[in-house]
Parts: sequence; C-alpha cells; structure tokens
Amino acid sequence: MIENYLLEELVTFQRMGTLKKTAAHLAVTQPTVTRGMQKLEDGLGVKLFDRHPNRLELTAAGELAAKEAAAVLRRQELMVNRVQNFVAQNQALTIGAVVPGPLIILKRLAGAPLFNHQVDERLVEPERVPEELTDDRLGMVFTTTDLTGPDLISQPLGVEHLFVNLDRFLPQANQTAVSFKDLAGLSFVVLDDIGAWKDVIGKEIEDAHFMCQDERDAMDEITRYSSFPHFTTNVTAADPSYHPVPANNRVERSIKGPKAELTIYVTVKRQRQTQVQPLVDRLKTAWAKLPTTPTTGGTNVLK
Repeated sequence: MIENYLLEELVTFQRMGTLKKTAAHLAVTQPTVTRGMQKLEDGLGVKLFDRHPNRLELTAAGELAAKEAAAVLRRQELMVNRVQNFVAQNQALTIGAVVPGPLIILKRLAGAPLFNHQVDERLVEPERVPEELTDDRLGMVFTTTDLTGPDLISQPLGVEHLFVNLDRFLPQANQTAVSFKDLAGLSFVVLDDIGAWKDVIGKEIEDAHFMCQDERDAMDEITRYSSFPHFTTNVTAADPSYHPVPANNRVERSIKGPKAELTIYVTVKRQRQTQVQPLVDRLKTAWAKLPTTPTTGGTNVLK
C-alpha cells in the first residue's frame, strides 16, 4: 500500500515543478522529497521521472500517477469529511431551508425540542440541497420541490401564500385579491434574502422595480415612512421577532394564481426519516393552523 505522504509529494511536485519548490511547500528537506519520489517509483514498479542534470521531469506515466494521486487524496478527504459530518448530524441535526418562512415555524414550536438540533440561518441554494444532505453537512432541509429519490425523501409540510401590502389609495387596493398582472410597473421594497420568492416576483411582475434591502432595520424604516408596496406571506405573521410597523394607509391583499403559492417540503436522507418524523408531525400541525388569506391588523414584511 502506498502511503499518503508519497502521493502528496507527487501531487505537489506536479504543481510546483521542481524538487526545491516542492520541499519548501511541504516544509521538508529536498533529499527527503528525492527519497520519497524514488520510494514511490519502487512501489509502483514504473518509471515516473526523467532525470536530467539539476532537473527532474515527470514521464507520461508520472503525469497519470499524479492525476490519480490527486483523485485518491480528494476521495480520502471527502471520506473523512462525510464521516465527521455524519457523526455531527447524529449529535446535533443542522436544519436549513431554501426559503425563510419554515424556519419561523420551526422556532415557534412550543416545548422542548424532540432532539438536539441547530438552525442554519443562511438560505441554501436549491441546486445544492441534494449534495448538502448526502454529505451530511445538513441533516434536514425545507425545500420548495419534491426531491424524493433513491437517497432522499420529501414530505409536504404545507403551502406558503404570498400577499402584497398596497397603499390604500392605489386602484389595486380596491380589489379583495390582485393578480401579478395588476402589479405590473410598480416599485416594491423587498428584503434581499427571501429565496425562491425573489425569483417568483421577478419573473411574474412585469416592468416592476425592486428596491432590495440587506438589513431588516433598513426595511423597517422604509416601510414605516414610505408608501412603497411590500410583500408578506401567511407564515411571516407568525414571526415573534418582527415588530409590525403601523398600517401607514396600507392594505394587505392576496395574490391570485398558483405562482403565488409555494408548497414547502421537509427533505431528508432516507435513513433519517424515523429520526425527524416526530418533529415533522409537529410542524405539520403548526402549519395547518396558519391562515391562507390576509389577516386583519398589522402586516409583516416577508423575511
């Protein structure tokens, strides 16, 4: 069996080009690298280097060996990371989401947690979810698509409904519900980190202008002292950390059509389903109590 340090020396030599630079990079002596290269050749039983006065070059076989060595080292690193991540997720499950709403419901669950878990507040890019779960960097993710397959399983949690908050003197405010077409050409103030909802409003509202805000405080100030429309959902009304701004002559309206709804799924690796099912059941119960149309009283900015 070839030792890892020999593979690392070969890969480093291919990248650095000289024994001197290789030794300096690895913080060893040049004779140590020379002996290592010879030991690697002996172990493989093939010529890896062309030796010239004051110069060493990789042969074609040496180039191939370096490429394969790099792949072996990457695979070993991945193995170590996956095993460590697996153990970490068993000790404290990390929960992520592609939209922020479900995390609000998760934090609102009453009583002691059913198992040790922590919430990753950073939203996950949807295309990265399978890899994040497979490699155990995350143990459970709230998604907006059903990712059920050989390794993953998704359960529908509920539907998140998009609302819009309009100046009551706008013509659209006289309707009990509006369409995306009704909102064309308006300017909206929007929090930047809202996941899939940002794609929805960007694609569905023609000629709209979105003033995206990175900070919650900045968003609060703008909505408090301006009449710009902004968005809410049936989930953000449950957010205890948000302090609603005064109505400020606004009305909250439903947005018509299937594009104003996102089905939320709980997605996990199949072997974790039993572990998370009690929590999923509690989440479903909590979600079923959410309104599906705007509630009376204050509005809550989509976060």
